[in-house]
Amino acid sequence: MKDQARTALYVRPSRLRSLVLQLCGMAIALTVGGLSMKPAFAAENWRITSAAQPGLLRDHHVRITDSITKATNGAVQGDFQFVPSEQEALQQVIRGRLQVGVISVLGLASIAPEMAVFATPYLWASPKEGDAVLDKHGVRLVQPILDAKGLVLIGMTETGFNDVVGKTPLLTPADVRRKKIRVSPAPSSQFFWTALGANGVQLPLGEMFPGLEQGLVEGADLPFVYYITTPAAKSAPHVTLTRHTHLFNAVVVNKEAWAKLNPQQQNAIRVGIPSYQVLRGEVRDAEGPLMQKFEADGGTVHRITDVQRKVWYDVVAPGQAAFVEKIGPSAVTLFNAIQAARREK
Repeated sequence: MKDQARTALYVRPSRLRSLVLQLCGMAIALTVGGLSMKPAFAAENWRITSAAQPGLLRDHHVRITDSITKATNGAVQGDFQFVPSEQEALQQVIRGRLQVGVISVLGLASIAPEMAVFATPYLWASPKEGDAVLDKHGVRLVQPILDAKGLVLIGMTETGFNDVVGKTPLLTPADVRRKKIRVSPAPSSQFFWTALGANGVQLPLGEMFPGLEQGLVEGADLPFVYYITTPAAKSAPHVTLTRHTHLFNAVVVNKEAWAKLNPQQQNAIRVGIPSYQVLRGEVRDAEGPLMQKFEADGGTVHRITDVQRKVWYDVVAPGQAAFVEKIGPSAVTLFNAIQAARREK
């Protein structure tokens, strides 16, 4: 029996070489065919969120999602996810359930009240001045605030200027006095409409649209490029270009998720994201054609003159300092830093 066992285990040298060559060939074929026997690389999956409705603004946020995947050569797989509430989206990013948020300054004010300073009505003397200050000083002013909240600022996007929208024309401050106007939970909105003497009705964004449709409120203020993607464009078809509040968004990453990347990946993401200047230019360029289409569909755009706009400014601007002081000491510090940046620009 022992001799039989030895015979069964014995393999001739030539046969052994043939088996080895076959196994080597199979291994090479598997590797070349993309089925390497080594463990597959596990990519980081990042869910990226915003509250933008379908349209240009959401397109920008989806582009950022795609740019992160591309910049990291797939090491980070971006997946866009719509969350209708900015406050909820922001909390999910802070907790790490979502990794990236494109959040407006008003949304960020829910965790850092001083961020509302950037939404101060008529903060800038002109759009050109606001652009210059944000391009040169925006990251320096915003990053420390967000860092303290567990967020990393990696870019900025544009929303545009808030304008007054109404079921009827609201061309002057006198036209909104004592009217039922939707006021957002943001302090800047409360300040603006209170200064104008409106009968403010505070409604979250989701409740504003049925409120306008049902006549619960007669007007509101929204950025045009966002406004036309919502039901408000039908129920409140008059837009007055007051241009009173400039809104931008911060692209923020959960700090722990960011720390998992190496410096090369972090830099690639920062460089790969579409620049704020490019996105802002696209929003500004889009407004004209979108307004023409809006008017062709039955809406009305009231293009007031600088003199007419100054009437709004003269009613609202004197209350800026008191508005900022009411937010708190950190808001006063930021407001003063913005004023210094305006002088430096």
